Amino acid sequence: MEARHLENPFPDYDGGKERLEVNSEKVRNLICDYVDAILENTKPGSADEDTRGDLYVGNAGIAYMFYKLAKSNHTGDLYPALDHAQGYIRNSKANALRYKKRADERVAFLCGNSGIYAVSAAVSQAVGDQRQLTEDVNNFLAGYEPALQIAFTRHGCDEVLVGRAGYLTGCYWLNDILKTKAVSDDKLETICKVVIESGRQYSKETRAPLPLMYQYHGTEYLGAAHGLSAILHVLLDSPWFKSDLSKVPSDILNDVKASVDFYLSLQDAEGNFPVALEDLKRGREKRLVHWCHGAPGAVYLLAKAYLIFKEDKYLRACKKASDLVWQKGLLRKGPGICHGVAGSGYVFLLLYRLTEEEKYLYRAVKFMEYLTNSEFKLKARIPDRPFSLYEGVAGTVCFLIDLLDPKNAHFPFMEVFH
Repeated sequence: MEARHLENPFPDYDGGKERLEVNSEKVRNLICDYVDAILENTKPGSADEDTRGDLYVGNAGIAYMFYKLAKSNHTGDLYPALDHAQGYIRNSKANALRYKKRADERVAFLCGNSGIYAVSAAVSQAVGDQRQLTEDVNNFLAGYEPALQIAFTRHGCDEVLVGRAGYLTGCYWLNDILKTKAVSDDKLETICKVVIESGRQYSKETRAPLPLMYQYHGTEYLGAAHGLSAILHVLLDSPWFKSDLSKVPSDILNDVKASVDFYLSLQDAEGNFPVALEDLKRGREKRLVHWCHGAPGAVYLLAKAYLIFKEDKYLRACKKASDLVWQKGLLRKGPGICHGVAGSGYVFLLLYRLTEEEKYLYRAVKFMEYLTNSEFKLKARIPDRPFSLYEGVAGTVCFLIDLLDPKNAHFPFMEVFH
């Protein structure tokens, strides 16, 4: 079977005394190459356009990229980025209208309406359109009531792409960027309590080996896209954990901490994690080095746990995971952030912020350089949605923007330090 990754051709950081500098001109030129390709191939309203318009693979994700491009001091001069963001998000909202009556769509963030309206709110604020901002926030808040139902779909209601964890991610992001807080702490805690109760119920029903467990389409996923690690991350992001841990309700603290520690116990000798809990029961050895399933997504939970609980075991696990990504993170699946080279590169930007060690910035720079490597261009696969935020180069552009400002870098909608 062909390896999922290409061999890393770079020597690792040698601890040189000279301070590492990011070649901003090279990065900006690469950004322009990708953005030009996006503009050429994804005109809003065209016949071949994605009709869903969501963040994951649709126009809302491209709008987010342009919003990020506009907000950066390093790239704001490259394009009329907010104009482009308005065009892409306008088309996403037109597509979203047909789904507004569905509770599951109103909750869904990366693959549904709440993500579309969240990005639209950010763009509306950036262009100074207060009326549209208010409308966008109200449309986003339409997901709140459905999220309080334990089972608003039959397939699993807690993961990041379509469930409560994703909706909470949107809440946290909007509260970070909007001048007026979009979602109160009381409402955030109310949703989090439902996530806790859902996890407890499922864990009890299935006799799971941890207090909080979840399923999506019948599979007990562990990774960031569909599974446990991202769900626990959003719980650690909740208002409960913002200050003194002694103020966290003891039953919630105990269940969250025990579940995080169980997840940590699953890290293998290489630094990776299983795709699903069933893999352990069946003795399967399947391991993916992807943000969606594996170490590149696990690091966000581990980093958050380290910042909150102040226990070195979480930092050690982060470093171990990042070493694996250095070895196996040049993925054949392409340049994207969900299962591609940019998603691996983001691991090093996180570790750089967490540790301030130069070697992690060096590693991120090398993964940027590999995007133009002839072997990668020859052997990497073309994603199904090659210009999108999570599968394609819109996400790669976000990684490159963050590479120009590594001390403030964060994977889209997963800001560990906020």
